[in-house]
Amino acid sequence: MISGFKPFYDAVSVLQNSNNGELTAGMPVKRFEETFIKYLTQAEIERFFSVIESPRDRALFGTIYHYGLRVSEATVLSVHSIDFNRQTIYIHRLKGGRSGQKPLLANTARLLKVYLPVREPTGERLFTGREGTLGRHRIGQLFLHYANRVGISGYSVHSLRHSIATHMLGAGFSIEVVQDHLGHRNIQSTLIYAQMTDEPRRKAFAQLEKSPLIVKF
Repeated sequence: MISGFKPFYDAVSVLQNSNNGELTAGMPVKRFEETFIKYLTQAEIERFFSVIESPRDRALFGTIYHYGLRVSEATVLSVHSIDFNRQTIYIHRLKGGRSGQKPLLANTARLLKVYLPVREPTGERLFTGREGTLGRHRIGQLFLHYANRVGISGYSVHSLRHSIATHMLGAGFSIEVVQDHLGHRNIQSTLIYAQMTDEPRRKAFAQLEKSPLIVKF
């Protein structure tokens, strides 16, 4: 199999069984057309961050976007989740997701280094306010506040998780890499994002066209 087609064929293989590759009646297949994903474009993400001046909120939403966090996962991050020496961040996934250490992205590290000196010392949670840990409701309010300022409506904080997944696939990352990044245990949960962009397929077919292994007439 041509390596450039691996993400595409891996995605297809999840939806096929061994009966000549045909879909079988009664087979538990996720119905992608019933799932509607709302994500922000790269330009919208840039607009969103352009109006955030608070070091805490820039670090908060930057971390949520970069690591595809659910809001509840952002609330359980602690100051001990970050290791600048080893350049790692520990992500505790909820809803049965795969937790573990991830490389600390340079951009995320910069945002956190600006925020931590002014962080409210009201507990061990990473993102705090004067009254303690920022909760899900408050984070949602902050997202809507900044989104409304730049004319972005109809989205929630969870859209940032959808956005990084879609952007990664658009950048050419395989479905397996996106699955690992989001902490999904079942790849079918990740496959819904493959419906949002044609970029991986376009790149795969471009590689196919150039491949010396394909007979040309």
